[in-house]
Amino acid sequence: MKNRMYVGDVDARKIQYIWEMKRVFADERKTKIEEMLKKNPSVATSELTELFQVSVETIRRDLEYLESHGRLKRVHGGAIAVGRLQNYTSLSGRVEEHRPEKRKLALAACSFIQEGDYIALDTGSTALELAAVLGERFRKLTVVTHSLETAKLLSEKENIRTVLAGGVYLPEEKCFCGYLTLDMIRQLHVSKCFIAPSAVSLDFGISDHMPELIAVQRAFLEVSDQVYVLADSSKFGTFAPMKICDLSPAFVYITDSELPDDVLETYTKAGFPVTRS
Repeated sequence: MKNRMYVGDVDARKIQYIWEMKRVFADERKTKIEEMLKKNPSVATSELTELFQVSVETIRRDLEYLESHGRLKRVHGGAIAVGRLQNYTSLSGRVEEHRPEKRKLALAACSFIQEGDYIALDTGSTALELAAVLGERFRKLTVVTHSLETAKLLSEKENIRTVLAGGVYLPEEKCFCGYLTLDMIRQLHVSKCFIAPSAVSLDFGISDHMPELIAVQRAFLEVSDQVYVLADSSKFGTFAPMKICDLSPAFVYITDSELPDDVLETYTKAGFPVTRS
């Protein structure tokens, strides 16, 4: 009979349906995991098993698949984001972004500064938060900067001597850059410099958006005995279009308390000391 259906055919179709549904669910999980990593620098395996109500082994296979396609990097207890490109926003647009976190890491950075230090301070919203607390915490300090906003802020503090490296004015960042700025910085020597890049990544290093700023940041690295990298937790595991330099175990990386434990552990095990505020 033409329409006769055997038990074996029914079982085969049922198995095929179940397999297809499992594949659909697996694809949905992977998509959701990627979406989570776009919003957060890391996800925990325990979080994923609870969310999707699947086994640890299932999540492990999902993470292995996504890592093999360059979508994430597996770490102990979960995964961290890779390849998240930071979009450029002018200084005025960044000032209020993650401000509480920036304030916390600025306070943490003060523990690395001593009275009488001669330091260099980058431009940017994170560096401005540090500048704001320097006058409150120190009685004697010399600060070299190319940031007009930082210079204005510190000029009101009698206990802070400010050295402004002038040059060509960059309105969107409210700072100076160019050959005059670089020449002045390279004639100086500081015990410590604090740079505030747009992104920090194990894969791409320390990066930012504007070549004019990167040239100044590199000059600060050249004239400093010790380098401190100020980066709030949202910047870890991301990259900007232009590299400043590779990560170095000689640098100190200062961030806020929102950096997940697994991300902190990954950087620490790789030999890069990260201090959370």
